[in-house]
Amino acid sequence: FKYNPEGSFFEMLVPTVDTVRFGYILDKLLSVRRSVLYTGGTGVGKSVVARGLLDSIAERQSYVPVFINFSAQTSSSRTQEMIESKLEKRKKNVLGAP
Repeated sequence: FKYNPEGSFFEMLVPTVDTVRFGYILDKLLSVRRSVLYTGGTGVGKSVVARGLLDSIAERQSYVPVFINFSAQTSSSRTQEMIESKLEKRKKNVLGAP
């Protein structure tokens, strides 16, 4: 673990046996193209573990991860807006990866 004074407190993760285990399992499941659903209480590190692994995968391969946070108030049109905002416009009605 290396402390980054510039980093957000809410994005900081001090590795524990559990977070390393969760990251390892997530990495192995994704490497064989399996879907993963993490569940658990608030603040246990689910999002931080997933984001850290996806960022490391993006560095190793040519992927651009997109992180979208949902709440009970998130509508389908807002979800579409969030996804489309991450894409490039290719033609009039055609969007593609950046």
